[in-house]
Amino acid sequence: MKILVNVAVFDTIENKRTSYTIATYKSLMKTVNFDTTEIVFIDNASCDKTKRFLKGIISDKVHVITNDSNLGTAEAVNIGIHNYAKEDTYCIKMDNDVTVVEYGWADEMVKCFEIEPSIGILGLKRKDLPNQPSSKEYPTNIDFIPEHKLGEPWFKDRIMIEWCDDIIGTVHMISPKLFEKVGYLWQPSQYGWDDCLMCLRSTLSGFRNAFYPLIEIEHIDTKPNPYWEYKRKITHLYWNKFEEAKDDFISGKRPIYYNPFLKE
Repeated sequence: MKILVNVAVFDTIENKRTSYTIATYKSLMKTVNFDTTEIVFIDNASCDKTKRFLKGIISDKVHVITNDSNLGTAEAVNIGIHNYAKEDTYCIKMDNDVTVVEYGWADEMVKCFEIEPSIGILGLKRKDLPNQPSSKEYPTNIDFIPEHKLGEPWFKDRIMIEWCDDIIGTVHMISPKLFEKVGYLWQPSQYGWDDCLMCLRSTLSGFRNAFYPLIEIEHIDTKPNPYWEYKRKITHLYWNKFEEAKDDFISGKRPIYYNPFLKE
């Protein structure tokens, strides 16, 4: 089993996110099992303070890729996957403003895929999400895996997940089987919609998506702030592009497989 955590970083003097990147790194160092997992930070031309920090954390298990400009979240994560993911690697897209408490959380997520191979994307669930079974707008379906067999206990030795079509990608784990079908992340701009479109491509490929709410995470970015407003503006600006891409994926006009590294 191989796991690769990919963290896209865009820290500037203005957005003051260096402290978030440092907190995310420290959290990973305390909670990642390095026997199974490697980490790559992909820097989208951050400020000097972040560059100095990233330069100092490089090891045989923690990698840093530096881009000359801000390529956006999806393409940055794609570069990390392309450079460091090996065959049958479970790839994680993780934001640089998240902390996790529980050791071995990534290995625990992999177990869900091994028990239930129909999962394409498994996400850790932020506390501020409205997604829940009782929600009419953002419904989920709580289930326990593996499937219950007559005569067995209903809940003992079974894992709770929440089936949901659209998984907010603060921490996204992608099945290597899904990766073979759909390839890399794609988004219409620097920010926004890559998670939604990856989930759509997953379901169109015959997979199912779910939250794994048993692992607690903290989204440490305090908002609203200027950077949050900037990302929200970009996301809304490209709403029509997102809708167009979604329709194209569904109709087959746009192939669900995307690999920007294939030579023409």
